[in-house]
Amino acid sequence: MLQILKMKSEIIKRWIIVILASAIIGISVSLFILSFEIYNDGYGTDISFNMDMIIFFICGVAILVYGIYSIYAYKKHLSMLFAYYASFSVITVLLTFYPLGVFFKALAKGKSFVEYQEYLYLGVFGFIILIYLIFSYLSDLQKNA
Repeated sequence: MLQILKMKSEIIKRWIIVILASAIIGISVSLFILSFEIYNDGYGTDISFNMDMIIFFICGVAILVYGIYSIYAYKKHLSMLFAYYASFSVITVLLTFYPLGVFFKALAKGKSFVEYQEYLYLGVFGFIILIYLIFSYLSDLQKNA
């Protein structure tokens, strides 16, 4: 049994990525639907929902595309470099600029720093990952040149 797992570990790893991405998509869609509200705010009908779930959904789709392509590339013996950088660039850009946008928009509207500080921290973390991804890409370009 252990021998079979060793032989199939690469394809199992790639299927786990697909399953986790599908779970992220399912959870984000469910939470998006649960956050959907229609109400009268005194000026007319207003529709609101949790925008964070849209961002998680897009990140889940990027991971799902990466996972599906990784299975295809494994079977066809193709390079995964472009798919890796494309998928994770989309994710890191979203995880950098969306939270920073929410944070600075809240500050501009005079809302409390404490209520929105997690967006700042997530944006800074995303920015650090984005810088790492850029240098990693440049390093891979230099190796392949």
